[in-house]
Amino acid sequence: MIGADNDMRRQFEINTLGPLRVVEACIPYLANGSKVGVVTSRVGSLGDNGSGGMYAYRVSKAGANMVALNLHHDLKKRGIAVLALHPGMVATNLTKNFPGDFHYIQPAEAASGLIARMDELTPATSGQFRHASGERLPW
Repeated sequence: MIGADNDMRRQFEINTLGPLRVVEACIPYLANGSKVGVVTSRVGSLGDNGSGGMYAYRVSKAGANMVALNLHHDLKKRGIAVLALHPGMVATNLTKNFPGDFHYIQPAEAASGLIARMDELTPATSGQFRHASGERLPW
């Protein structure tokens, strides 16, 4: 049910520690007014999990959500806004066998939505979890 221990570790390294390491490396270059986006997934939402499964991926994305929220609290003191972002159900190899009936979007559409959300990001909207469409998602 849970899957291989190595898969859980690998996904945690990529999806949770990866974004944290990138932001930590960039902190010396971020000034007041900078923006940070963490690409995560709504499958990491504790409030939006109605199906279970996908343990490694869900846990690693829940970790990414916590990374984004922690970064928001830590970086707002320096005037840096942080947003957690869900790109949507993008038609890729990752989603091609995903169970259920979903409206899939192309990568370019997802990227446009993510860029629009970052363009809209202000200190007042920092610390949120947003879908590329603009919808506010539960943590």
